[in-house]
Amino acid sequence: MKRKAMFGAIGGLAAGVALTAIAVGAPSWAKNDDQARTPIQTSVQSGAPAGGSSVGWGTVPRLADLVERVSPSVVQVLVRSPAQAGQAGGPGGLPDTFRGTPFEDFFGRQFGAPGAPSRELPDRMGSGSGFFIGDGYIVTNNHVVDDAKKVMVRLVDDREIDAELVGVDPKTDLAVLRVKDAGSVRSLEWGDSDAARPGDSVFAVGAPFGLGNTVTSGIVSARGRNINSGPYDDFIQVDAPINQGNSGGPLFNTEGQVIGVNSAIYSPSGGNVGIGFSIPSSLAKSIVRQIIENGSVQRGWLGVQIQPVTPDMAKGLNLKEPKGAIVADVTDASPAKKAGFRTGDVILSFGDKAIDEVHDLTRAVADTKAGASRDVRVLRAGREQVLKVRIEALEDSVVKTASLSGSGAPSATPGGRVALADLGLQLSSDGGAVIADVKVNSPASDVGLRPGDRIVMVNQVETATTADVAKAVDEARRQKREAVLLQIDRGGQRQFVGVPFQAG
Repeated sequence: MKRKAMFGAIGGLAAGVALTAIAVGAPSWAKNDDQARTPIQTSVQSGAPAGGSSVGWGTVPRLADLVERVSPSVVQVLVRSPAQAGQAGGPGGLPDTFRGTPFEDFFGRQFGAPGAPSRELPDRMGSGSGFFIGDGYIVTNNHVVDDAKKVMVRLVDDREIDAELVGVDPKTDLAVLRVKDAGSVRSLEWGDSDAARPGDSVFAVGAPFGLGNTVTSGIVSARGRNINSGPYDDFIQVDAPINQGNSGGPLFNTEGQVIGVNSAIYSPSGGNVGIGFSIPSSLAKSIVRQIIENGSVQRGWLGVQIQPVTPDMAKGLNLKEPKGAIVADVTDASPAKKAGFRTGDVILSFGDKAIDEVHDLTRAVADTKAGASRDVRVLRAGREQVLKVRIEALEDSVVKTASLSGSGAPSATPGGRVALADLGLQLSSDGGAVIADVKVNSPASDVGLRPGDRIVMVNQVETATTADVAKAVDEARRQKREAVLLQIDRGGQRQFVGVPFQAG
């Protein structure tokens, strides 16, 4: 099977998720949809008992009993938000149908076209779901209440109560509301999402399309899904029918405990295709607790830009398995810089947690309190060593995972060249070790290398010239490695890529 180009694959996946979110977000009813408010839409759920046992419902009354017990604790979240310019069509609100036609001037005056008298647009109305967790606190999604002027909740008995926004966490798409005088509403209990397994039964209660409490059921389809919505993605994937308006609603196990907060769906057409995503309770509990206690969420900061270790990278590093997170860059004055981290280090563990993939590291660091110290095991130049790092508070919103795409690469110019035939590369000595040519259908071509890329490191050894690169590649051949690990600079951005030697 032919390898995907490394650089194109990373950017392409993110773009696909974004397009899906936009499609799902298209409003269905003008005055009752949380999609009209946000790019990522709700997800109802399907399947998983907290105990982790592969059980189903047994009999229909069993599910009915659970629904009867928990559904009064689920609410519809009603949101009023400021109007946005152009919400009725193109710029100024003029429907695109009339642009460039003789009707543009006439209708433009009504829709606020340039030069026309301005008029106040009506507020947008949206809705989602939420659930009580105690003391009047309600959990929902950040995208449901984002930019809200006013929030109310509608209870199962149709009472509508004003809600106060306690706090939000956009990075995990969670928000907490609080209401007074809700009466004796039962609080829902958090379950153990870590115990849920693919195939376990689950059910959800929410308010799709503003219809009020609606129950759907199914199974857990997968665990630990990363949909590129943020650096802390760890979704439970479920297969139950999911629709607009379920965002923020609970996902239950067969004990009636909340093991997830429904947050997103995948839908090319805007309708249900049986792929929904729920924020696991193992993450949601911690975030919600911090919002209630502090009004915000504090995360730890390490200060490295990382990327996954691919199978070819693992071969270049002589790793038995493609696990860990490779450091593509170290931020100046960061905890990592102070602790002695270097570009090319492969992080294998953080504290007592093994790092199998990059999201293991981002989540482990985020969960570490500022001021706490951790031992970090890294692979450097073929040897493992332990670095002690003191974590600081994450102040800015950027958590980086390295990826490259598109343009900005320096152009290679004629000069002395070095051929690396078994990689499919020719290097130019002008400006360092710059790729001058990439052979079609070669290993280098397959992983996305291109003319103009500058090789700055080979197998964790820095290289400044074509001779340095050739020497390091020869050493890899001598050691009978199946691939080499290159770090390239493309337009000022750096990333590692594993390139296998061509057989024969």
